[in-house]
Amino acid sequence: MDNEQVSTVGQFLNGRDTISTKDAKVFVTINGKVLPMIEANKFSAKLEKNKEDVQTLGSRWKHKKVTSVEGTGTLGGYLITSNWAKYALPYIRGGKDLYFEVTLTIEDSTSKAGKQTLHFSGVNLDDVPFADFEADDDVMQWESDFTFEDVELVEPFTGFDI
Repeated sequence: MDNEQVSTVGQFLNGRDTISTKDAKVFVTINGKVLPMIEANKFSAKLEKNKEDVQTLGSRWKHKKVTSVEGTGTLGGYLITSNWAKYALPYIRGGKDLYFEVTLTIEDSTSKAGKQTLHFSGVNLDDVPFADFEADDDVMQWESDFTFEDVELVEPFTGFDI
């Protein structure tokens, strides 16, 4: 790393430049309608690579070749609407399954990182929340794994680009 890069990035991370997860906003787009996920309390997404083994003569190394990727994640929140149940019922009655889009934006104004917006399309929940409660001092919440078929980095963080 040359001196110019060191001066741009800095030598040590300043704690205030980390990003508070409480500054995230999640929106879903279903049938063209944009809905703020005010009830969301968890969102994670990642690409999982499928790697095939490649063995060659003259090498003891087992090499890897990426042959495909799969988008997976988890979405969770407080159960305050019947929306997911409404969208799931047509499929179990012989209709079409629900595929939707998710837009995630996070910007912590205290951090120098800036703002990041990601757009996920072809999102499909693995299960649909109907109810979740116990006889204790808790609130109703739900969580579902999901898959997605495309992702776009709409706006990248820019505060620490090198």
